[in-house]
Amino acid sequence: MKRDSRFELLRIVSMFLIILFHFEYFGEAWRMDKANSLLNQIILSSYLPFGKIGVYLFIMITGYFVGTKSYQIKKSLSKAFIIWGETIFYSILLFLVIVLFGLMSFSFKNFIAACLPFITNQYWFVSAYIMLLVLIPFINLTVENLAKKQFMYLIIITSFFGCFLTSINNSTFTSEISFGYIIPPYLIGTFIRKYGIQVSYVKIKITILYLVAVLLTALISYFGYGKYRSFFNFGILELLIATLVFVGFTKNRPFHNIGINTIAKTVFASYLITDNLYLKAVIWNFPLLHNSSVSPIWMNIIGFGVAVGLLIGSSIIDLLRDYLFNLLKFKSNRFLPKEK
Repeated sequence: MKRDSRFELLRIVSMFLIILFHFEYFGEAWRMDKANSLLNQIILSSYLPFGKIGVYLFIMITGYFVGTKSYQIKKSLSKAFIIWGETIFYSILLFLVIVLFGLMSFSFKNFIAACLPFITNQYWFVSAYIMLLVLIPFINLTVENLAKKQFMYLIIITSFFGCFLTSINNSTFTSEISFGYIIPPYLIGTFIRKYGIQVSYVKIKITILYLVAVLLTALISYFGYGKYRSFFNFGILELLIATLVFVGFTKNRPFHNIGINTIAKTVFASYLITDNLYLKAVIWNFPLLHNSSVSPIWMNIIGFGVAVGLLIGSSIIDLLRDYLFNLLKFKSNRFLPKEK
């Protein structure tokens, strides 16, 4: 079956948004503490909501296509194993490349950490996503037996626990970089597939919510309360925006584009590469990004170009990785027990 390019395009968009967030969060955070005008704070806050919006969208896609199915344990383990193998491949490869180019000295401790990215918690999103994949058969069984109102109640409760409480630094249920954080978008994606959501003026509502998130973040930073920025960047506002964006994509006409679908297969690698524990210290500490003579607006334009370049470069690298894996006939099923 041909993949619907609407959602493959959305998959690309989600990862691009995450890269833009990483640029702002890791590369430009120092500017926010020094910005002396509200306008500059607004510019410097413009990419910050994109990180969690991208995460939510990526997980909603999974919920939309998987959440209403009877998912076998073997299949969930197979999917998890593929993600696990790809992550370890990039973790070790990037560590060796960085050491080879003299960007970091070799240490046995760091090498072990690169070989064990899950145990050492190098990629929170990958760890959480693998947990989700393994638990999908059981989550789906639970959701299947819920009435519509019960399902809505579950979404509201998990969203409050997972998105609102975390934004005010209450991590009893989860943190913004833990498994519980991706439960609400998975359930929302499943709900949309099962029942649909009717929303009018989607683009206007997305714009308003986004501007509110950026403006409030800028105001918090401008008045010296930057440590509370996460309330407007990691919370309910981003979940609402992502839901509206997702609903908007579902309303578009289905289409098939082989170029979009090919790129979409590789974009997960852009996260593995740009958020690598060792490489991100190199990427986001590049001297140009810390040049105080460059204005915030120009730096954001440069950051947009950097994100595009990283996405394209990562896709090319992953196409080569995929070719290598196929050449070596890397199959996950051979390592899994057969279901009776």
